[in-house]
Amino acid sequence: MILAGIDEAGYGPLLGPLVVGCCAFELPGDATNEIPCLWKALRGVVSKNRHKSGRRLHVNDSKLVYSSAGGLKELERSVLSIFSASDGGCDVLDDLLERMVPGIAAELRTYPWYQPPADERFPLEQDFAPIRIFANAFRDQMRRGGLRCIHLGAQVILERRLNQMIEQTRNKGSALFSIAARHLDYLLRTHGRQGLVIFCDRQGGREHYGHLLRLMFEDWSLQIVREQDGYAEYHLSQSGHIVRLIFTEKAETQCLSVALASMLSKYLREALMSRFNAYWRRLMPELQPTAGYYTDGSRFLRDIDPKRRELGIADDQLIRIR
Repeated sequence: MILAGIDEAGYGPLLGPLVVGCCAFELPGDATNEIPCLWKALRGVVSKNRHKSGRRLHVNDSKLVYSSAGGLKELERSVLSIFSASDGGCDVLDDLLERMVPGIAAELRTYPWYQPPADERFPLEQDFAPIRIFANAFRDQMRRGGLRCIHLGAQVILERRLNQMIEQTRNKGSALFSIAARHLDYLLRTHGRQGLVIFCDRQGGREHYGHLLRLMFEDWSLQIVREQDGYAEYHLSQSGHIVRLIFTEKAETQCLSVALASMLSKYLREALMSRFNAYWRRLMPELQPTAGYYTDGSRFLRDIDPKRRELGIADDQLIRIR
């Protein structure tokens, strides 16, 4: 069977990109039976909780793995170790971005604040040595459990394009779902005949998804299994194959694939925000960096306003409308 997860980072901020990540594992079992716990299957190298000895990779909701006080190191170690175990790794951030989001390089070049600074290091806060060690251990653990991480990918929606999407839909939640639907489409096309189960966190607070699924995946028959209490489950069927699609609150703490999608999304967003802050601090060395969320993002915009106007940077390229 295939157990996939989709989650986002950056839905609420005023500044920076929205990132929607996707992760899928192939594992033994039947999708019609109880869904296996990947934390249990990978417990030799992965922990749902922070491991005091540092001997396991911490994989959970990105909000639990990353903190502004603790920095990016722990989240980066987990994401890059699992990526390296599954896809061979890479040496620079631009390569990681292109592997996760094919074609993103051309769009990034249209934003001066997303160009790599001359002193950019990669990994950003880790060393390669522990990443290689954990990657080998993770690869071995997957082999012994009959598992494979078959997909890690993301949609990175930069400010101008996100503003356009919100203007077209007149609804931020609908824009988010349309981005997540690109991952759903890929999973259905690629793995829809392999016992596919997809977990998603709730999309912008939405509770019902049947109407949108019918519109977007009209080649699949839709059965609404349940829509209540923060949980919605659907079955998409085609040529005798059934895909289970589950939207639930706190999906990151219930399914490792969602947790890893959450962590990948957060990591890519934080990496791009690091470039964002580096760009503005080169122009204004005394400027305090920002994570882009509304209150501090508003402060940041006030601080850079004279320089931004001097450079002629349009609002829709920098500031998210919702």
